[in-house]
Amino acid sequence: MVDSAIQRVVQNYLQNLSALGIPVERGIIFGSHARGSATIWSDIDLLVISSRFDAPRTREVLNMLWRVAAREDARIEPVPCGKIEWESSTESAIVEVARREGLEVAAL
Repeated sequence: MVDSAIQRVVQNYLQNLSALGIPVERGIIFGSHARGSATIWSDIDLLVISSRFDAPRTREVLNMLWRVAAREDARIEPVPCGKIEWESSTESAIVEVARREGLEVAAL
């Protein structure tokens, strides 16, 4: 179970991305926080699902993900994922791990 404080941090992060023009559908927390093995030093592995990432990803948008993460909580490690990729792709090991163990956080 993911700590409620981590879920709030992620929701705020997703809201900030939406406010900057990235249409976020949802986030998926995976890794140590999803497995319940996080320590004080653990990062927050976060798959950010957006239709914006179905198109070719620009360096500018990727930099924005990291800048917003640094302002919100430096532990956030964002991984962009297109909506189509999330729904049907089997090519990404990270997406497969997130599907298997992740906790969905709705973008409000």
